[in-house]
Amino acid sequence: MRNNLILFVLTIFVFSSCSDHTNQKTGESNALITKWRGVIKNDHQKEVPFYFTIQGEGKEQIWTLINGEERMEMDQPYYEGDSLHVPLLIYEAELVVKENDTTVTGEFVRNGAYRLPFEAIKGNAQRFSKNQKAASNISGTYAVKLGKTDAIGLFNQHENYLTGTFLTSTGDYRYLEGKIADNKLFLSSFDGMHILLFEADIDGDKLVNGKMWSGKSANKEWNGVADKEAKLPDANKLTFLKKGYDKFAFSFKNQKGETISLTDKRYKGKVVVVQIMGSWCPNCLDESKFFSPLYDRKKEEGLEVIGLSFERSSDPEKAYKRINSLKKRLDINYEVVYAGTTKQAASALPMLNHIMSFPTSIIVDRKGEVQLIHTGFNGPSTGHYYEDYVSETTSLINNLLKEPN
Repeated sequence: MRNNLILFVLTIFVFSSCSDHTNQKTGESNALITKWRGVIKNDHQKEVPFYFTIQGEGKEQIWTLINGEERMEMDQPYYEGDSLHVPLLIYEAELVVKENDTTVTGEFVRNGAYRLPFEAIKGNAQRFSKNQKAASNISGTYAVKLGKTDAIGLFNQHENYLTGTFLTSTGDYRYLEGKIADNKLFLSSFDGMHILLFEADIDGDKLVNGKMWSGKSANKEWNGVADKEAKLPDANKLTFLKKGYDKFAFSFKNQKGETISLTDKRYKGKVVVVQIMGSWCPNCLDESKFFSPLYDRKKEEGLEVIGLSFERSSDPEKAYKRINSLKKRLDINYEVVYAGTTKQAASALPMLNHIMSFPTSIIVDRKGEVQLIHTGFNGPSTGHYYEDYVSETTSLINNLLKEPN
């Protein structure tokens, strides 16, 4: 690592020149941080652009994905032969690349699923190389149809720079970033799991001729209209106990072979939040970032949290490896048990009418009665929707904690 004064000044200059609304702390290290524009090409030959930074060199590199305000630091890279492998968080995915001074080329690999071409160039290149000035400003709330799915579009535009997200009944599309060029919208995101690209024409207060591409090959049409009163079905009423059930119950073994259930001494007489989740799920990661510190603050008052993790692997050893990685990354101190595969979720919890979303959270009071079942999760990218959820959920839990044991 070079630490001479000239390179240190250069480091400051290079990173501060990463404009386009990036802002990231460098911590205590003086290692050079460079900005890159990456592209993953899907089966439709559509290029999905995104930004990332690389700090340091060789196997000490730190890769950080950039989408709007979000910064997501990847896991520690490693070399295998002449290729650098960059694990993408706790997901079963990685970038496998070959490097030189100004370019990186290789593949995005969803382990056991598919591979897509990936390349990147060093520098402050535009996310979307569209040079027309914005002819419209679409900042605001929109009622949207994503294919057949009802959604809410939230957009924030400054000149031609655009950020936004979409809310649905099963969760949000996290942080999207792009631009308005003339009367066209462009947004994209790569968060280690999702590969998303949105395009649309702007026609007054309408978004028309929209196209969305996700993952390897999925695509759908979409459209929207400005509507500050746009709403979705009540997320607290979509999932409920079936007729004939008056309790929520389960019994699963943890990694130590101990049976975990709500009737255990640890949970009896406590307020318990049960997360129906998966380590593969970015919205679950966002939800865990909320529940983890809440648990640490409130456990002495009688709050418990249990994660029921439905994984894509039927091998408990592999599943717990991923679950433990999630717990370590987010500093989760409550129990998270492997509850089966995603396909087994409905049969594992037969008292629920359905499980339409990962995550789904269930809040049980000190008497063991269900007080709330919330489907999906609107994360920090959704602004006041996230803030409202955090406020309302925290208030409910505080009130339940005040009830006598």
